[in-house]
Amino acid sequence: MNRFVNLALYVLLCLIWGSTWLAIKVGYGGLGPFNVAALRFFLAGLVFVALIPLFHARWPRDRGEWLLVAFVGLVLFGLDFGLIYWGEQYLDSGLTAILFATLPLMTIGMAHAYLPGDRITGRKLAGTLLAFFGVVALFGENVRIDPSKAWPMAAIVASAACAAAAGVATKRHGAALHPTALNAPAMLIGAAVLVAASMLAGERFGLPGDAATWAAIAYLALAGSVVSFLAYFTLLKRLTVTTLSFISVFTPAIALLLGFVFLDERPTLLAGLGALLILIGVMTALTKA
Repeated sequence: MNRFVNLALYVLLCLIWGSTWLAIKVGYGGLGPFNVAALRFFLAGLVFVALIPLFHARWPRDRGEWLLVAFVGLVLFGLDFGLIYWGEQYLDSGLTAILFATLPLMTIGMAHAYLPGDRITGRKLAGTLLAFFGVVALFGENVRIDPSKAWPMAAIVASAACAAAAGVATKRHGAALHPTALNAPAMLIGAAVLVAASMLAGERFGLPGDAATWAAIAYLALAGSVVSFLAYFTLLKRLTVTTLSFISVFTPAIALLLGFVFLDERPTLLAGLGALLILIGVMTALTKA
């Protein structure tokens, strides 16, 4: 039963996060990227505050737990998503997906250094590289690299490093914290960091003036943050951080599949090869010989 629940949550994460790239892309509403991201995590953080008593969870208590909360708030919800929102303004979704798909490569390196039970093996490295090249193949025909956009591209790669660091730190130090008790203060800290970034960037922090932008923020706050991070940090207690990092290579394939189902977009032969490489790569990395 637990394996079925884990699989269902994993698939749910792939579906939600496969759709959030587009929601971020269209959800700026004329506001600055840090402004919109701050609103997302402020709303999500308030929802998590209300969920703590419903799950009979406790707030963080000691110095170690609060240090973890502060780290996740700053690195994951502040830096990671700040970089994503800023960088994606200038990049197409395919290139963004390829750059963020470096997450498993960074995760296996950090996990090897910091988590005794999650070491790099030749099989794991080979599978991770195959999966990454699969993502490259998915979008290879349409992606054009513009040297003038080096900083936005670097921002997406840096965001993947932040996500890897937050996942590894939580796996190592967050076993005693319920996901609601971790997310509530961490998201509010992240929102405060993003508000500060918005002010420093001269965005003139404000609220959206149209329903479409509010709808995108609401979706990203509720589905893309509350549901997804509740599922993510729940799975992080049960699965390895490396296993969860492979969501970043599945989400581009999910996005293409949704385009095929709902928008009648025809996948190319190279995209099909990419999807196959992703499946083979993940199976290779996560299974023993």
